[in-house]
Amino acid sequence: MGMAIRMWFHTEQPIVVPSSDGSASTTGLEGFNIGDNVGNPLYSVVNEHLAAVVVLLLLPLLTWVVVRSARVLASRGVPWAAALQARVADAPLNRRIAGIAVAWSAVLHGVLVFTHAFSFYTVLYAAGAAALGWAAWSIVSARRRAAVSIVVLSIAAYWVLGAPPDQLGLFTKLMELFALTLLAIPAADGQRRLRRMAPAGVVCLLVFTSLASWIGAFASAGADGGHHGGEFPGPATLVPYVERLEPTPTEAAFAEEVYWATVAAVAKYQDPSVAEAAGYDVGTIRGSDHHAQNPGLIGDGRILDPEYPESLIYAETPHGPILVGVMFETDGIRDTGPTDGGPIVMWHRHENVCFSLLPPAIAGIESPFGMCPLGSLNIPYTGEMVHAWTLPGVPKEDHWGHIDDEWLDAYISELEQHDH
Repeated sequence: MGMAIRMWFHTEQPIVVPSSDGSASTTGLEGFNIGDNVGNPLYSVVNEHLAAVVVLLLLPLLTWVVVRSARVLASRGVPWAAALQARVADAPLNRRIAGIAVAWSAVLHGVLVFTHAFSFYTVLYAAGAAALGWAAWSIVSARRRAAVSIVVLSIAAYWVLGAPPDQLGLFTKLMELFALTLLAIPAADGQRRLRRMAPAGVVCLLVFTSLASWIGAFASAGADGGHHGGEFPGPATLVPYVERLEPTPTEAAFAEEVYWATVAAVAKYQDPSVAEAAGYDVGTIRGSDHHAQNPGLIGDGRILDPEYPESLIYAETPHGPILVGVMFETDGIRDTGPTDGGPIVMWHRHENVCFSLLPPAIAGIESPFGMCPLGSLNIPYTGEMVHAWTLPGVPKEDHWGHIDDEWLDAYISELEQHDH
C-alpha cells in the first residue's frame, strides 16, 4: 500500500503577509500552516480521515475483543452470540478472513460519517457502512453472492465518487479487493467457468481502481496544476502553502525584473549548439518539455540567477528545436528558494519520483499503491525548482510556474502552419 507519512520542509522566508481585504485573494486550502508544503492527497491522508487511521490501527485489537467476547457469551447461552459463533465456525477460513476485511472497511466508512460535515458524501458513507456491514455478515453465511455484489458496487462507487483519493480511501478498496480475491478461491460449487473468470475479474477491478485514483488525483489539482498556489497540485508535486494569492508591489516588481533579465540572458541559447558549448546536456530533443540540465551549475551557490539557469527547456517543432523556458533549482534537497517574488515565483519540489538505474533516468512517479516500475527506485523528495517561460507572447500569468499547455500547443501549431 505504501501509506505515506508526510515529512514537511519549512521555508526560511515564508509568504505570510495576508491580502489587504482578506477576501478572494486568500487561499482556499485548509489544515495547513505557514512553512508547510502542500501535496496531492493521493500520497497522504486528508485531515478528515485521520481519525479513521487511528481506528484502523486499533481494529486488530477490537476484532480480537469482539471474537473473544462472542465466544464467552456463546458459552453462556446468549442466542445472538451462539448464532454468530456457529456461522463463523461453519465458514471456511478464506471466507472468515474475507468477512473481517469487509467488516473493517464498513467500520472505516462509518467513522467517516462523523469526521465530515454533513453532505451528500456523509450519506453515502453511512449507506456504504451499513451495506458493507451486511455484506461482511453475509459472506460467512449462504448469501455470499449478494455480498460479493455489494462489495463490487462499493468499489465501483469509489471510481466515480472517490475524488480526491487518499491513502485511507485506497486502503478500504484494497481490503475489499482482498476479500474478493479470497472469495474467488472456493471450488465447491463446481462452476468451473465462473471460477476461472473470478481472478480475472478481481484483476480488472484492481486496474480500474488504480486508473480511477489517477484520474481523481489529477482532477483534484488546480487548473494550472497547482503551481501557482492556493490549490492542490498534481500528483508527485509539492508547493509551499501560502496565505494569500496576490503579490505586494515589491514582489511583483521583483518577479518582473528577474523574468525579463532571464529572457535577455538566455536568448543566446535559442541555438542548442550554443547551449551544448556552455555545458548543457541537450541531447536529442523530443516533445514540448525537453529539459537540458547543466551539471556544472548544480550546487554552485547561485540561486535564481538569470545568467545561470540550471536547466533549459526546449520543444520540438517543424522548424527544429525552440527554447521555451528555463528551470532554476536550489542547491540541496532541503534548501528552499528565495521568496522575494511572493506568490508569483512559486517554487515547488517533487515527491515519490521513480528513478531508473539502467539507464539512469526518470522512470515516472510512484503509483497510488506505492510501487515504482521494475528496475527503478523511489526518490521521496527532490530539491526545490521553479520554471520561467520565455517564449514571445507568453501570457503574463504564465511567466512563472506552469505554462498553459493549450497556449503552448497553439504556439507550436502556428509555427507548423507557417512552415506549410
